[in-house]
Amino acid sequence: MIKLPSIEVIFKQKATSLIKRSARGIAILIVKDDTVKDDPDKSFSYKEYKNITAAEAEKDNYTAENMQYIRDVFGFTLNKVCIVRIDAVGGTVADALVTLERNIKTGWVTIAGGTPEDFTTLSSWAKTKETERKSYKSVCYKATAPDCKHIVNFYNDKVIFADKRGEVTGEKYCPSLLGILASSNVMKSVTNFHCANLVRVLEVVDSEKAVGEGKFVLLNDVDKVRIALGNNSMTTTDGLNATEDMKFIDIVEVMDLINDDISDVFKNEYLGKYKNIYNNQVLFISAINTYFKELARDYILDPNYTNKADVDADTQRLAWVGTGKAEAEDWDDQTVKNNAFKRTVYLLGDIKISGAMENLKFVVNLA
Repeated sequence: MIKLPSIEVIFKQKATSLIKRSARGIAILIVKDDTVKDDPDKSFSYKEYKNITAAEAEKDNYTAENMQYIRDVFGFTLNKVCIVRIDAVGGTVADALVTLERNIKTGWVTIAGGTPEDFTTLSSWAKTKETERKSYKSVCYKATAPDCKHIVNFYNDKVIFADKRGEVTGEKYCPSLLGILASSNVMKSVTNFHCANLVRVLEVVDSEKAVGEGKFVLLNDVDKVRIALGNNSMTTTDGLNATEDMKFIDIVEVMDLINDDISDVFKNEYLGKYKNIYNNQVLFISAINTYFKELARDYILDPNYTNKADVDADTQRLAWVGTGKAEAEDWDDQTVKNNAFKRTVYLLGDIKISGAMENLKFVVNLA
């Protein structure tokens, strides 16, 4: 029988590997390709590649354009690149997204050579997945007001590649951005990232305004092209579930990794295996708090903050009152904790994710 303290060990392992996992992420590229459509021995809808060598070995399965998009993604350090293929004629992005969900539970997603309609579909899907608490994140091109922390909305009209492709329209840079963002690290932001495969971009008219509107833009910095700000497309905040901090990709990346870690451990090590009593909840909470401490040691969480989880006494109290147990309204917090609610574990976390240094205000007074 699995003992509860083992959960703490699993959490420590996840905390230790958090940086590595985030730095070598998963990129999911949707391609439209009929190259081997009529060959039943080569036909496929989903493939995974660990490196560009493996992908190059199967380059005959793709058009030259799609193979270049795959190379663009692999221009950055990744755990794997997943290819979701649909027919160039008759295939739909909606079909691709169904295939995607059947094969992989998280990752950054974009569409190679996507149309405005394609990106509208991807944007809508990403917003739906966010409401389902799934951690997919998408790179869209000029999606209409996505307003979502899991969508990066790229907006430059044109980019100039350093290779023979030269100047192309902006949507053709989405696979490169997919590679950049999927390989981004919880220890740093992509703000000011040098896009080394570009020599120039056509800048948006007002970058400051564009960023404020949730647009993701690139800037020319003398002889380099850089990411202006590591922001997602979220613009609407409520101070609670959607805060200003959540407009930043690196913050959401940490949020998703923590959420996935805690959910996975609960599902695999706890769900259905132990009685829902306060004693067992305390052991699980203790393991989560150890996990938070490990993250704080690496400055993923702010080590100067409390960073703790506990029973959500207010919500649990309301749950009891809602069943007709009116006396629960007068229970103190410890009494509420001692009375676990049926089969539901109500927990509340209070953490501070460390943001990257991006702004400098330095006032020098002269004597």
